[in-house]
Amino acid sequence: NTMIVPANLLDRVAVGATVTTVLNEWGRIDVLVNNARFTGPGHMDSVLDTPTEYIDKTMEANFFAPVALCRLILRGMIERGSGWIVNITSRAAYDDPSAPPGKGGWGFIYGASKAALYRVAGSINIEVGDLGVHAVNVDPGLVASERVLLETGAFGIPVEHGGPPDAIGAAVAWLVTDPCGPSLAHGGVIHAQQLCHEHSLLPGWPGPKPIPRSTSDV
Repeated sequence: NTMIVPANLLDRVAVGATVTTVLNEWGRIDVLVNNARFTGPGHMDSVLDTPTEYIDKTMEANFFAPVALCRLILRGMIERGSGWIVNITSRAAYDDPSAPPGKGGWGFIYGASKAALYRVAGSINIEVGDLGVHAVNVDPGLVASERVLLETGAFGIPVEHGGPPDAIGAAVAWLVTDPCGPSLAHGGVIHAQQLCHEHSLLPGWPGPKPIPRSTSDV
């Protein structure tokens, strides 16, 4: 069954209501994938050019909202002794941009917000990993999505090097269902496209292409 529940990551009440709606309908949440992020003005601007209000919005959507979701669903997972939290991260979380924003690099607050969320999975594993709950950071790499196609000109991203979105979904699905998945749950990062290719999860896909260091991986 599929249930679509719209939510605004900038509204903490709405975020909480989303969890309540799902629990009321289905009774449990087995997997949480924190994938959405703030895409408004400022998230790809320089340190001096980013308005404070957009710093707040980026942190709210990219860090505080996912943390709130984790906290809301963790107790149920602990009680059942099973559950997965997958935080979709980015190279921006653990690497410096290779160029200024707008010239192939990302905005400082985007990287900072991703870096903040990057630290969450490891802490969850240390605290409740022995209770059957697993958390991972998954880096999707460059994905040939509609948004990347729109941003190609602004950020100098070679879209032809991007992997298909289905590769990321296949990697996440494998992580949370395969018996080997828990062994990969740690505070580091899992590269989705490499995992997908190594386990032949997307038939017909030749695997990820190398991305020149001079481009951003957003």
